[in-house]
Amino acid sequence: MLSSSVKDITILADVVDNFGDIGVAWRLTRNIIHSSQSEAYNIRIVTNNLKAFHNINNQIDPNLSYQKCKCETKEIEVYDWTDYDFCYRTFTESPPEVILEMFQCGQPDWLEKILFEDRVSYKVHIIMIDYLSAEPWVDDFHCLKSLTRTALVPKVNFMPGFTQKTGGLLLNTLFPVHKEKCINSHNNNCQLSQVLFFAYNRDWAPVIRAMNRVFTSETTVKIAGGAGQNSILEACQNEKANFKTEKLTFMDQEKWDQNMASMDFMIIRGEDSMAQGCLSGIPFIWQAYPQQNDFQAVKVEALLTRMEPHFGTEFIYVKNAWNEMNNYQVSKDNAQLENAVYDFLTNIESLKKGFQSFASSLRSNGNLAENLMTFIEKNIKIEKY
Repeated sequence: MLSSSVKDITILADVVDNFGDIGVAWRLTRNIIHSSQSEAYNIRIVTNNLKAFHNINNQIDPNLSYQKCKCETKEIEVYDWTDYDFCYRTFTESPPEVILEMFQCGQPDWLEKILFEDRVSYKVHIIMIDYLSAEPWVDDFHCLKSLTRTALVPKVNFMPGFTQKTGGLLLNTLFPVHKEKCINSHNNNCQLSQVLFFAYNRDWAPVIRAMNRVFTSETTVKIAGGAGQNSILEACQNEKANFKTEKLTFMDQEKWDQNMASMDFMIIRGEDSMAQGCLSGIPFIWQAYPQQNDFQAVKVEALLTRMEPHFGTEFIYVKNAWNEMNNYQVSKDNAQLENAVYDFLTNIESLKKGFQSFASSLRSNGNLAENLMTFIEKNIKIEKY
């Protein structure tokens, strides 16, 4: 038996119904490349939605089964998950060594055949990068081993999270700049001139009414692309928004990060943007992905519990705004949501230190990508038979 260090990392991204799946996969890739260990690895991304990938990385051609894109000075190989024959042939010739399975996505049929029917001449290690959650069980599941159909394909869970007992979050070097800008300004007051609005569909009239009570013509609200954009624009028109609006088109992830870092307040949705919002130190309201039986409320409450120690009594404004934002069992007029957002905005100065303190605590947990690479180097050797 011969043993060697890992040289290949294959990332699987099954895009279900939004851009977050491929967004986190690409952010993870970028962070791995920026880590000190990256030169030793060949990195391959396999995704079933190249069009979605193109929207956040314009290097990607949605029509190609195979291509390369650059990240810094390194070339990343990109494969179309759905091209069975090409991928089966290519990965049979060069099987994966470590597979990063994003969000319990499983493997494409051609890879299942390679791993469990054809059998590779060495152990192929699967590391499952799970969904982000602040719930307590995440600590217990981090680095927990899981079964597959054969001992020759061992699997382990690697949990992103908000504590030192997890893998941490994917850090972003842009955000401390915004933090310093706020802290070091002469009057310690970042005016609400730039606002990001990135959300799912719902009736946004109550939120626009709250904004109308606080914002002026000096405020620009940037409305991000995606499924919720039209509903936000419609509410702005119906409620006669007294602030400027800017309709954003899809942009590269790097540009999106720069855009987010320049904001003074954000309403953001989903997982990746929520994680980056937490790291930014910028006051924000999170709209979680709506789930059956309002299960999103559990995730919201768990994250609020993690955040609360970093605030004082003013945390009630965060809690009320987040809970109302994720409560869909309300009337159309929804005065509760309007008032909760209004209270958040009018008390935003008192909230800034809490958001910044929470961001600092998360950065102290380290970078998910670097923690992952350290785990691979310490625990995984490729044993060839």
